[in-house]
Amino acid sequence: MRVYSIFDSIDGEVNGFHQGGLTTFVRLAGCSLGCEYCDTRYAWKKDSGNEMSIDDVLKQLHSAKKVTITGGEPLEQKEAVFELINCLNNLGIKVSVETNGSIPLGSRFFSLARWVVDYKLPSSKVQERLMKFNFENLRQIDFVKFVIQHHNDFQFANQVRKNLCEKGCKANFAYSPVFGVLDPKVLISWLYTEGPRDSVINLQLHKYLELVEDK
Repeated sequence: MRVYSIFDSIDGEVNGFHQGGLTTFVRLAGCSLGCEYCDTRYAWKKDSGNEMSIDDVLKQLHSAKKVTITGGEPLEQKEAVFELINCLNNLGIKVSVETNGSIPLGSRFFSLARWVVDYKLPSSKVQERLMKFNFENLRQIDFVKFVIQHHNDFQFANQVRKNLCEKGCKANFAYSPVFGVLDPKVLISWLYTEGPRDSVINLQLHKYLELVEDK
């Protein structure tokens, strides 16, 4: 698998094991989606990072209790990711996966991880590439994440949420303001005045805490 980096940090964003927990990130290289507001453009290139075997990755995880697989877009290397999830599960290591919603999740090893799946809104400029069926089978331990840049995004997200719930999606819904663009207080005020009030605000804690990432 093509790995951009492996590093220790906190889970700065929502996931099924709670935001703010200690984790080891496995950031994979390559993403063909190219969202307008992406903050990890440095990991887009498929030839960035290093080619590593699953065993090589496992050796670098040391005493990890929790692993967050992210990118880039990890499911562009789906078979390798599924093999890694299976190995981590066998070692008793908790796994969450962050994916952009443009690639089918499939059923293989789905139950062995907790998933955070982006639902792309108009400001992303890539909304038409979503695999909408990805969201219908998400569980109560999974998250649908909306990245909100403006009020139109917010209104669109609320309609999407209603539609997904009607189709059987049981996931939590997280609203994430684009860092440095939308004031979180404004987003919170929209949720209070327009709902839904059982939502989760997703702030990127690692940015507020100025933790060094893997650039």
